[in-house]
Amino acid sequence: MRSGNRVPSGAAGRANRPQEGHYGGQGTQRRAVGYVRVSTDMQAAEGLSLEAQQAAIEGYCSIHGIKLVKLCKDVMSGGKDVRPGLSEALRTLQTSADVLIVLKFDRLSRSIKHFCELYEKYFKDGTKELVAIRESIRMDSSLGRALVGILLVFAQMEREAIGERTREAIGHIRRSGYHFGKVPFGKRAVPAADNPRMKVLVDDEEEQRIVEQIREWGETGIGISEMARRLNEKEVVPPQGKEWTKSLIYNLRLRTRQTSPRPHNTRTYSDREVRARILELRARGHTARQIASILNEQGWIPRKGKQFTERGIHGLLRTIQATKVLSPRGYLELMLTKMERAHEADNPTEPFARPTLEEMGKMLEEVGYVTPRGHVKWWPAQVTTLLEGRLDGYYCEGRQDGIWEGEEQSV
Repeated sequence: MRSGNRVPSGAAGRANRPQEGHYGGQGTQRRAVGYVRVSTDMQAAEGLSLEAQQAAIEGYCSIHGIKLVKLCKDVMSGGKDVRPGLSEALRTLQTSADVLIVLKFDRLSRSIKHFCELYEKYFKDGTKELVAIRESIRMDSSLGRALVGILLVFAQMEREAIGERTREAIGHIRRSGYHFGKVPFGKRAVPAADNPRMKVLVDDEEEQRIVEQIREWGETGIGISEMARRLNEKEVVPPQGKEWTKSLIYNLRLRTRQTSPRPHNTRTYSDREVRARILELRARGHTARQIASILNEQGWIPRKGKQFTERGIHGLLRTIQATKVLSPRGYLELMLTKMERAHEADNPTEPFARPTLEEMGKMLEEVGYVTPRGHVKWWPAQVTTLLEGRLDGYYCEGRQDGIWEGEEQSV
């Protein structure tokens, strides 16, 4: 029988061996997601290229025994809160990582508000860690958080200064007679004769033929819907999107001065009188479609456009001050009173027929009142409860006079 030290077998032996994949031989190895970002190609010269950031993160993970499970990238401004790469990194952090690693804090965000939101949501409770390689600041102390805040103040200031300088440069380019930005349909950008680095616009013959075709169609009275259909049938490539639309053609005609923006109509009556007439017709029980038809037949015209529409009347009814200063019960009682007075004036010998509960529910729906639970649909039982005053606690009763006072709305 041999004596001496024997290596334990079984579970006891396995417990004494260093386990693979453990950091420092104790605990589970930390898992990290890396995030790299550049705004422009110019940052590559400052050592902030995507490749340089990636190499720094991989080196940090190798030195500290951290497993890098994913590396996410973005090429856009740090002032934008929504970025595909950042969203992917945060999802990975929540599901399969313990640490989010960036080269600098401003790679994560250049907005103080956005950074604070990220910190509150993902790192404040201490279950996840945020590491900035070049800025060795611990976020679990008040001093560390204060220092990060100072860094972000300067990062945000730098972003705003870059924006100011960019706007000034673009303005100078345009004032000098050069083009900067998207090339409009019908034109193409070519190098300027006096400065090949700058661009000027010249006519694109093929696209100009399409512009002239649209002009000819407009002169013959063809609508923009038909124009869009014809261009799509001919498989003409639109300036944006997959097919021609009414808005594309309208904006193109507006830019090429084939049409002009809708002017304000000249009227002999005020917006107040239009609103009063709309409410009067509504009080008589007319629907929004009927009100639009009556106004058009009687020669009333809106502030813009050729005629009133059902959709426009719905919008005007929502903006009428009566819907803002009256509770639903107060509004119904006011409408019923006006309807009864109008009936007595038109038919003094006939009794007034009160609207049904269904009709009163529709009246509330059309002007935008909602039930106590936030539903648009009013059922007869709810209207009954409303008229009995049992829902007054859910609404704030306002004045029942002066319903036209307040901000003027163009109609």
